[in-house]
Amino acid sequence: MLEEAWQECLRRESYLSRLRPLYDDCDLVKVLTGVRRCGKSVLMRQVADELRAKASPERVIEINFELATNSHIASADDLDRFVMSQVDDTHQIHYVLLDEVQEVPGFEKGVNSLRARGHLSVFITGSNAHLLSGDLATYLAGRYQELRVWPLNYGETLELRELRGAPIPDPLQDYLAWGGLPHRFGLGQEESWSYLRDVFNSVVLRDVVQRTGLRDVAGLETIIDFALENLGRTLSPTSLSDYLKSQHRAVSTETIYSYLRALSDALLLNRVRRYDLRGKKVMATLDKYYATDVGILASKRVGNGPGLGDLIENAVYTHLAAREFDVYTGKTRTGEIDFVAVKGGRPRYVQVAYLLASDEVAAREFGAFAQLRDGYPRYLVTLDPLTQDRDGVTHLKLEDFLLRPPSDLA
Repeated sequence: MLEEAWQECLRRESYLSRLRPLYDDCDLVKVLTGVRRCGKSVLMRQVADELRAKASPERVIEINFELATNSHIASADDLDRFVMSQVDDTHQIHYVLLDEVQEVPGFEKGVNSLRARGHLSVFITGSNAHLLSGDLATYLAGRYQELRVWPLNYGETLELRELRGAPIPDPLQDYLAWGGLPHRFGLGQEESWSYLRDVFNSVVLRDVVQRTGLRDVAGLETIIDFALENLGRTLSPTSLSDYLKSQHRAVSTETIYSYLRALSDALLLNRVRRYDLRGKKVMATLDKYYATDVGILASKRVGNGPGLGDLIENAVYTHLAAREFDVYTGKTRTGEIDFVAVKGGRPRYVQVAYLLASDEVAAREFGAFAQLRDGYPRYLVTLDPLTQDRDGVTHLKLEDFLLRPPSDLA
């Protein structure tokens, strides 16, 4: 069986369940965003399969713009004309699924035209945050629903390995180090490394350099190297500038942050802002950055790369973000909480550590919550084989957190 067929067998129910209520909504464009190769196209085909099961197949119109056979659709007018040529009954809902639609110049106008016809339920995918910036957001003006698609979570990687009949001795360690891009699970170690490097180059060259016009590719990769070495650590202008100087590069602070914005827009890195828990406000400086998929960045690793504790923290972040929490770093009077995860206006506090290797470490990690004066849930996630709840803080093993999270964090 082809590797993509294995991926097709893995139903991404967490996303499908969010999309099903919108299947027949012709006024909202369903926008699926995500880093390249995270599984958006497979998810789109799963949506198409469900739609064909509920409606006649001819009412489902799929177009993948990465295929050369669709290169004749080269403008908004072409897009509108081609789709309408496939519609045989305007009194019935037709489902239009446009994969990597940003490849079409002026696609924004075409997508809005299809939506405005009133009998087309439109789904689109794209590989960067620019899909919802500029003209598209202007044209749609609140008439879209975004769903960000993340690489496979840990539970999905276990399911995919089971489907393929290819278990490994330490799947958690593999996931922490090499991430969840679906295609890599059908490759050997050397092939996987090469594949992830190719994805990295595709993201950097197509979604960063070409779309932003950045010319200093070497400088951009230096920033990526630094971000990888410092996952989950505060990136200040001083630390970035000092690192670049050590690499014999003089780059202005404004340029540094333009690079970080470009990497965030490409959905390669994710900016996490600080939240002042005393003043109840988001702070404007000293952000942290986490990887969407550590495997993509690991393919470009220099030196030792991030430590296991950093990778655990990154995994906790992606778990929360993929479940549509708004995630911040919590600033207390004398310290910080790793994550403040907010959903429905209600925060949950999550501290992350590698191991509680001594009484001193345990006191420090549990003590991070000491200055909180509200009654919202508090969790400590570690790699320890045994847990020890203390002072109203629930201690979770990392694997339990990833596979069986408490309802507050699901």
